[in-house]
Amino acid sequence: MQDFNKKPFFNFIAKRSGPFNGSATLTRDRVYIIPTKVGIIFALLLLVLLIGSINYEKSLGFVLTFLLASLGNVFLLSTWRNLAGLELKSDNAAAVFSGETATFKVQLINLEPMSRYAITITHDGIDYDTVDCKENSRQLITFDVLTKNRGKLDAGCFRLYTEFPSGLFIVWTWIDLSMSCVVYPAPDDSVTLPMFDNNESGDNEHAGSGVEHFSHLRKYNHGDKINRISWKAAAKNDELFTKEFIGATPTTDWIDWNSIPARDTEHRLSIMARLIIHAEKNNQHYGLILPEKNIAPDHGSKHYHRCLTALALH
Repeated sequence: MQDFNKKPFFNFIAKRSGPFNGSATLTRDRVYIIPTKVGIIFALLLLVLLIGSINYEKSLGFVLTFLLASLGNVFLLSTWRNLAGLELKSDNAAAVFSGETATFKVQLINLEPMSRYAITITHDGIDYDTVDCKENSRQLITFDVLTKNRGKLDAGCFRLYTEFPSGLFIVWTWIDLSMSCVVYPAPDDSVTLPMFDNNESGDNEHAGSGVEHFSHLRKYNHGDKINRISWKAAAKNDELFTKEFIGATPTTDWIDWNSIPARDTEHRLSIMARLIIHAEKNNQHYGLILPEKNIAPDHGSKHYHRCLTALALH
């Protein structure tokens, strides 16, 4: 994240860069333009042509100089218009484990009848993605952040810039859309599995929760296990259905904070993350016990991410 506070010269930029609550419009006071190295050379060339035309009183020299200067003004306005007026909206960032790369997504919303080309996004001085945004359309642009610690990761400011169409000028902006994502503790792969403290045996013939005998089909709910989807029924009805079973209820396993042997808090959280992954992978019912929070036993995608989020934010 760019630290504007350490650079007083850029304080006026910091005031216009946010943070915003998920969306912002690139108005005139948030878009800045300066010449590139090529632009500076072009300006020096114009100066040489002007001096030569004055010195040698060449009318064609004046025509060429003013023609190129006019062309430069057109390029300046075109480059500025390529970025100004865009609306930016943050998209959801998927949770990741510590040490992995978090991908942040930004929607470029172009509501004007003109296309915008070669818009690049950067973060911490690294270019990540370049896109075109057609007229009256939306385009997704992304950048990555390498995670180091668990918890809530703040993406901070990112930079959008473009040099289209001439390369003589660069137009840019710094924006903070208050984007963040959850970073789970890195799982400890060295732990011996299983390491559950308490086990509760299930009851027999518990409808809808067992694993032994097929019972019926129901409509698919987000978070249901993929291996329980009835693909035959989906092919016939163009709709997803989940298979329900009856039989012995799966054993309930408790992942208990107080029963995990670990050298410190972060190590304990890493072990618990590994146990959650193991339990979910093996279709187990599992609950989570933390010092100030308990999560009732369950299974499935929603429960899996809820438990890992609890560890991340502990």
